Amino acid sequence: AAALFQALPSPALASPCVLSRFTMVPCQQRCRWKHWHADSRSAASRCSLGAAVVALLTAPTRAAEWPGCQEKGQVFRHVGVYGLFTDLVAVGAKEGCWLSDCMKTDKFICPSPGECSVACSQIEGCEFWTYEPGIRKCFLRRSDAGRESDPAFVSGTRECRPTAQQRSGRAQPALSSVLAPTPDVRIALPFAQAALWASQLPALQPCNEGVGAPGCDNPYAAMGVWRYAVNNLRLAVAGLPAEERARHSSTLKHIVQISGDIATFFQQPTGETFQIAVSNAGALFDALKGWLQAAPPVEVGLPGDAPAAPHLPTGHSAELPEGAPGAARINLADGRQMPMIGFGTWQLQGQQAYDATLAALSAGYRHIDTAQAYGNEKEVGLGIRDSGVPRGEIFLATKISDPAEFPMLEQRFQQQLAALGTDYLDLYMLHSPGDKASTEAAWRAMEALHAQGKVRSLGVSNFGPADLEQLLAFAKVRPVYLQNKLSVYCPGEQQVGSQSMLAYAQKQGLVVMGYSVINPWPLMLAPMEDPLVRSIAGRYGRSPAQVLHRWALQLGASVIPKSANPARIAENARLLDFRLSEPDVRLLSGLVTLSESTSQTFAPTWADDVFGLRTLQL
Repeated sequence: AAALFQALPSPALASPCVLSRFTMVPCQQRCRWKHWHADSRSAASRCSLGAAVVALLTAPTRAAEWPGCQEKGQVFRHVGVYGLFTDLVAVGAKEGCWLSDCMKTDKFICPSPGECSVACSQIEGCEFWTYEPGIRKCFLRRSDAGRESDPAFVSGTRECRPTAQQRSGRAQPALSSVLAPTPDVRIALPFAQAALWASQLPALQPCNEGVGAPGCDNPYAAMGVWRYAVNNLRLAVAGLPAEERARHSSTLKHIVQISGDIATFFQQPTGETFQIAVSNAGALFDALKGWLQAAPPVEVGLPGDAPAAPHLPTGHSAELPEGAPGAARINLADGRQMPMIGFGTWQLQGQQAYDATLAALSAGYRHIDTAQAYGNEKEVGLGIRDSGVPRGEIFLATKISDPAEFPMLEQRFQQQLAALGTDYLDLYMLHSPGDKASTEAAWRAMEALHAQGKVRSLGVSNFGPADLEQLLAFAKVRPVYLQNKLSVYCPGEQQVGSQSMLAYAQKQGLVVMGYSVINPWPLMLAPMEDPLVRSIAGRYGRSPAQVLHRWALQLGASVIPKSANPARIAENARLLDFRLSEPDVRLLSGLVTLSESTSQTFAPTWADDVFGLRTLQL
């Protein structure tokens, strides 16, 4: 690498890079690479790494480079005919069934594309193979029919095999900085693919042109994505063998540099520090794209019985019954019970809201959530009426959404009751806090409705700890329910706070209802697309949506998945017939540290450092 750098021509130091909407800054100052050149492909010129960095981390002995017969970005679907469903025990299969025969499958877990190809060569009838690095799964095929482009896969023929020397050199690396002294389980995670995925998010691209560029509406959210990308990159290279890291010390210096650039932005958030971080990170990720696509998963070692939910009384995941979605119920602090799996109706309108409510009740949901702001209370009420499910079996919740109407809450409440076609609500809540005076006036009206029996339980939504403290100071009837954003990147609030919202709610006797568990809003990272989430879901044979909702349930929260698609509604109802292991719950809970931490600061401080970021050194 040093020799390659010496061979690179040095550009004239006076040559500037033009930063859109910013002053002109020399490339050398902005990019800080030892050698650099101006790249004028866009109005906001990026400083590019030279060819030396492109060559790094792509040594010919890597799995990505054997031999030319591999087809990256291709998958061979079995299209109902061409999957090779046979006894694969001889090549290490330990999963799957074909029809009623559990000795037959067309897929199995294996370490690399090379081993997948070797397995194909050993099974009669196998002519082609497809490998998905993100979940380390090999699929065997009779034909290449069903060929599709998909960057998540690598495919090849029976004859496309690595040499014995190549196979022996591809042992999966362990992430020593994360391994417990005597780990009970080792879980392979595709950090490299997660890093690349985050760096290429379409929502991120407008901000590559700088703060104020068209479409760059939330620069802080964009930098949160870069934090996630760079932390995954750091974990991917930390998982390489020590001798390989030593060979690529120059590249590691660049990774350390962009990690520092991102940390600098969060310490000094200016247009200039934003552009420095984004330009340098983009250049490095462009240079490493090939390696990131093909890098093997990294094994993380974890104790099998470490508590995954320290905020709960046992410290371990909540125990849930099996059955229909209405089977799992939680006790509210006022003595009532609530189904933990509800059906959300946000963004469902008109006939769609009516049809979806009917489909949800038919699928076994017994908790329906709506709101004044959703504009669908009438259709939800008609769906409940026409479902044939007795009103007494349904937990019905709605909200007053407009703080301007807090002083006239009782009038609005009566209109909502009429629209829903009911004479009482199981739960009524404030959709968001207003100012102190209007919030107190609204709460007093809700307490009166509670005393009259028109509302069984009181709750709030989109309240943070400070909002709750203010409410609790004057409430005569305490809220028993808190509906907040809950996802792996925002576990309890729209913006991650200085204390765990789940722990705070547990202390206050509030049941947490998580909304938008699978929705990227208000940030950019889409959890259902995250390769780390998808790799965990793949091991359970479940959809990312099911795994993410199950994660929230095991943390003791309730969930309100929503969809207009009857098949998705039914899929989201199947959350009680499988269980995530404690290590997997911990890994999912730890994703927030990848999106919130920098190389200099671990955040949130209350989170489980499951990936070892506090001590991670390259």
